Amino acid sequence: MRFYDCGGKLCGKIVSVKEEARKKEVGTVIMHGAAKTGDNKWEGDLLDAETGKVYSGVVTLEGPSALNLKGCIMGLLCKGETWTEVK
Repeated sequence: MRFYDCGGKLCGKIVSVKEEARKKEVGTVIMHGAAKTGDNKWEGDLLDAETGKVYSGVVTLEGPSALNLKGCIMGLLCKGETWTEVK
């Protein structure tokens, strides 16, 4: 993932993948226009690159090399995962 400023908000796109089967996802913007809502926390829409569905989401920086992404449907059913930097 690479995160970048997009008009004063946070955007993120996939820049590399481990699995060959997911190679087509490289370059896909999965977060567009997330607004900062607190220290190390942004809220906006998140794209599930596997299904193409968009969810309301929260991104939280958990440390210098860990990021938690959580997407929700109607604010009730939520699923998240923590991504860590690969060196």
